[in-house]
Amino acid sequence: MSIRRYLMLIIISIITLIVFIAAIQGYKASMLQAADLFDVQLSSFADTLISLEPQKNNIKVSSNDTLAFQLWSNNRLISKSSNTPQQAISSFKHGFSEHNFMGKRWRVFSLKKHNTWILVAQLLKPRFELAEKVILSAVTPIILTIPLLSIIISLIISYGLKPLQQLKEQLTKKNINDLSTINMEHAGKELQPIIDTLNRVLSQLDKAYEREKRFASDAAHELRTPLSVLKINAHNLQYELGSDNESLNNLMASVERMVHVVEQILKLNQTNPEQFSQQMKKIVLTPIVQQVIAQLYTDISARKQIIEFVDNNIEIYGNDFCIATLAQNLIANASKYTPLGGQILVSTLQHGENFILQIEDSGPGITEEEINKVFDRFYRIGGDCNNSKVIGCGLGLAIVKHIVVLHQGSIKLSISPQLQGLMVTVTFPSLLEHHHTVAKKTVEVHS
Repeated sequence: MSIRRYLMLIIISIITLIVFIAAIQGYKASMLQAADLFDVQLSSFADTLISLEPQKNNIKVSSNDTLAFQLWSNNRLISKSSNTPQQAISSFKHGFSEHNFMGKRWRVFSLKKHNTWILVAQLLKPRFELAEKVILSAVTPIILTIPLLSIIISLIISYGLKPLQQLKEQLTKKNINDLSTINMEHAGKELQPIIDTLNRVLSQLDKAYEREKRFASDAAHELRTPLSVLKINAHNLQYELGSDNESLNNLMASVERMVHVVEQILKLNQTNPEQFSQQMKKIVLTPIVQQVIAQLYTDISARKQIIEFVDNNIEIYGNDFCIATLAQNLIANASKYTPLGGQILVSTLQHGENFILQIEDSGPGITEEEINKVFDRFYRIGGDCNNSKVIGCGLGLAIVKHIVVLHQGSIKLSISPQLQGLMVTVTFPSLLEHHHTVAKKTVEVHS
């Protein structure tokens, strides 16, 4: 529940409760005032009647008359109104009392003069009706103004929460790489400490982000350069000592592995969500896959492997660099683990509303026990000391999985029914579904 709605409900509930309590207290006060007023009228009526001393035995009154009386002398009924019984309507005791007769509730006043008792009565119903009219006339305008009061309170609360709304809009408009400070005028004493704290956090994040970018840039330069020199020197040494030197071959393999590890770590850093560009666009898989195959074709040809690309002109919503990295890792893995003279099949196809990139090979495949582990960072089948003689560091499929998650897709490993090796199926959501998901997330952030 929003703060605005919470405050509205609380304030209106309190106002309604106060009006209700005031109505009850007003009703009680009105009843007391009405009782006093009618008691005075009843007492005056009794004084008037006992002064006139009516002699008629029975005085007719209207059936809906609210007044009644009896005149008694020496315990004998002398005169009465037609809406009273033959019996005394109250005891012969001076003062006010309440009694029932003729099927109604009456307020009775008894007055004695010499040997004569005058008993006058008045219906209680008019008293309640008068009290209800008084309280309704007083409370009704207040109740009718509650909707108007709600609107006024809503406007006041909205105005009071306007700085918070402005802060929300500023934060919503920020993209993932915008770590600039927030500037707001008239933020208020309550909101200013929050803005100051956010600005401190944003400033620290900006500095950390800059340090990370500098580190990635420095690492790319400082690591690649000496590794390239080391690789060249190792090749020169191999040329001088010959290719049959086992120690030198182990050194060459270690250098190749180190170069591979550095390249994979740098790629993993470039696909980090904090640095990943959210401005993705429609891209066609065909030229990206073709370019990757062209880059890897020298190694594939050296292993006398046959690679086939079956294209269906598929469009997805994604990032060029990330998709290229994904395809390069998957096709390179397929080539590394496929034996000499093996086959690799790359396909793009559409299944329902989803788009699929599929890579199959004729290699040994992966067992079911290993499928859930190969996506972990630095995990390699058989460990680092496996007998595959394939240079790797266990980051390739971790990077692939990371890119798939960034694109809201899914990845599945299975046995290729055609080549009997590993089949990697990467499924991307349809363009419409992707836009719907992004819109939904935007609504959740704004609400």
